Amino acid sequence: MKVRRRGALVRLRFDPMETALLSTLFDDLVELLRGGAGEVTHDPVQMRLFPAGYRDDEAAEEEFRSLTDLSLRSERTDRARQCMAEMVDEPGELELSDEAGQRWIQVINDLRLALGTNLGITEQDEAEIDLDDPAAQERAVYYWLTGVQDSIVRALMR
Repeated sequence: MKVRRRGALVRLRFDPMETALLSTLFDDLVELLRGGAGEVTHDPVQMRLFPAGYRDDEAAEEEFRSLTDLSLRSERTDRARQCMAEMVDEPGELELSDEAGQRWIQVINDLRLALGTNLGITEQDEAEIDLDDPAAQERAVYYWLTGVQDSIVRALMR
């Protein structure tokens, strides 16, 4: 993966394996965003992506969800699908406007939130991977996504 600024655009270059991985992750995210729509859920990933508006008032929380959940899910799904479409249009190499770069940051953040929640990763965790850990591969993907996100942020700041 390479990320750099070229004038008004941010240029991303992924190798074929990275492109395939991102495509799979974007698909998985879209599926995840479809689940639990409009419902109060106890799924940790859904709760991380869509935190409660009213933790101490179940009736208010249900009303809050009924008013906001579908639009929040739709916005996130649309962003993920736009990133997917950009990868299909320009497999391996993308040139993004600042606005598109922001969208990529948001989608990658959603992926990191979901994956990090499933893995139990916290801010205090070191970016080390124990190769004997059954989740080593998923942790590697999480830290790779962190690097991609950081690279895009840095390129946008130039």
